[in-house]
Amino acid sequence: MIKKSYSIKEYINEYNYTNIEGLIKYNQNKFHERFGMEFQDDIDVELNFETFRDANDFYQELKYNSKYSDFSVFTTHSPNKLIISGAKTLFDYFGTREPNLLTLSRDLGIRFEILFNQDYSGSIFTGSVVSGELLSRQLIIEVSEVLPELSLAGLGQIAKTLSEFDLLLTRIYSVEGVRLI
Repeated sequence: MIKKSYSIKEYINEYNYTNIEGLIKYNQNKFHERFGMEFQDDIDVELNFETFRDANDFYQELKYNSKYSDFSVFTTHSPNKLIISGAKTLFDYFGTREPNLLTLSRDLGIRFEILFNQDYSGSIFTGSVVSGELLSRQLIIEVSEVLPELSLAGLGQIAKTLSEFDLLLTRIYSVEGVRLI
């Protein structure tokens, strides 16, 4: 059962963290202690295009243009879908440092939908890109009262600063634990 919704800044204040770095570091340590592993370094994002031609043009440009050599691009079973990897954070794909996926959208005049579903936590980012503009974006993070580190340890994969989280329109939902028996 969902209890309350917070912005990232409200969550930091409500749970008495000193800053976003403290929130991330504390929960990464707790995650490592509890599960004995780390979140992976690179993250993948799924892009869904309107047509195969758009997906192919985007793929070719990412694959063969040296400006995008940091990114790896993979095709999927769907001809209109690509999986992109290589960035350290979700924000790196769509943020203020260019070239990024928004730059390529603007240069090619291609629109696409974004889906990012984070491993372990289930945090979800969705958005639309039209002519290089990130629209209809939303990052949903559900934090369990029982295992908050499961969601919060992965925040470092999403963004690094409060302003980056704000630009992704982040909402954190506190989720009450339920008894299984």
